[in-house]
Amino acid sequence: MSETKPTEQTEAETDTEALIRYEYRRKAFCGLDTMCHWDFAHDNGENPFITNMGLQYVYNYQEMKEEGMGIMYFGGAGAGKSYAAAQIVNALTDAGYDCLFTSFRNILTELGTLSNEGKRNYLNQLFRKDLLAFDEYGCEGEGNYNNQMVLYIISNCYQRHIPMLITTPYHRESLVKSNNALRLQTLSRLWQRCCCVQVVAPPSRRHQTREQMNKTEALLKGPGPWYEEPDNYKEPCQEEKEKVQRKEELAKAKAKAKATQLKLIKEGNGKD
Repeated sequence: MSETKPTEQTEAETDTEALIRYEYRRKAFCGLDTMCHWDFAHDNGENPFITNMGLQYVYNYQEMKEEGMGIMYFGGAGAGKSYAAAQIVNALTDAGYDCLFTSFRNILTELGTLSNEGKRNYLNQLFRKDLLAFDEYGCEGEGNYNNQMVLYIISNCYQRHIPMLITTPYHRESLVKSNNALRLQTLSRLWQRCCCVQVVAPPSRRHQTREQMNKTEALLKGPGPWYEEPDNYKEPCQEEKEKVQRKEELAKAKAKAKATQLKLIKEGNGKD
């Protein structure tokens, strides 16, 4: 047998450690490989405030865990909410904590396939996590069962001091306007344990999205020749819409003329 050189052994150990670390990340993201690379090392630094907040959360995680404190990210599609939550999950997973990045929609779908005993086991495993990240809050549907189950999960995290990272595409004001008592109770629990942060998409991300759309349009058009649509082209239902609009405008004009006529008659009678 030939002896292995120290450098080769060290490299093999490093590769093994990296593979193990990657598998732990995959487990935290339910097998989604893409998010395994969403970490501070790959952060482009375009939103330093959000990045620094994530780093501070990781550095102070022990205190955050004791208090059960988390972060709730608000922002539109593509703003970077999920990335901000994912890099915290990756950092804490690398540090040896048992984290999970999922969504209430995924949880509700999973629960729908289980028996009562299976549901209890699934939820018990969920509540053993060191940190839970729920993506796209508010997109799971407004059914009574959904609202009750989301409140149940949030309340258990609240009582057990399990830190939560929440992302939502909705504005805080629009969430508050809900008339659903269960939703409002859930928000009350969340905002007692989550720091609310607005995430705004950086200019480069918006530019990248626009470039991707232009590229897609170019691929769909093909090499040509292209024919511009005539100016008088109308959608199949446009003529019908215009006909209805003309009728409505005519009815309004008649009503206005009649009202004016009645007014003049009344004024004439008053003079007599």
